[in-house]
Amino acid sequence: MSRIYKYLLTFTGVQEIEMPKGAQVIHVGVQSEVICIWAIVDPAQPTERRSFAILATGQPDFDPKIVHHLGSVIMTGGALVRHVFEPATAKELR
Repeated sequence: MSRIYKYLLTFTGVQEIEMPKGAQVIHVGVQSEVICIWAIVDPAQPTERRSFAILATGQPDFDPKIVHHLGSVIMTGGALVRHVFEPATAKELR
């Protein structure tokens, strides 16, 4: 049976999260000044590590052809904007 799970992300950089295989990210947002992603998951599935990159506006080059933009968040009353990406494969953001 599918459920919606929330995953917390750090403020910036590339990070890996254990998620059930086939998890579908449905939203990126901020809760209590923490960047979060929400995903539809089947908790009965084995887990896999997925990579996510949190980038600031104007941050150094990346190749937009190899990443999927999941969403952008506005934090601290509009003073900070962060963009959340997932690579087509995990090693592409390293």
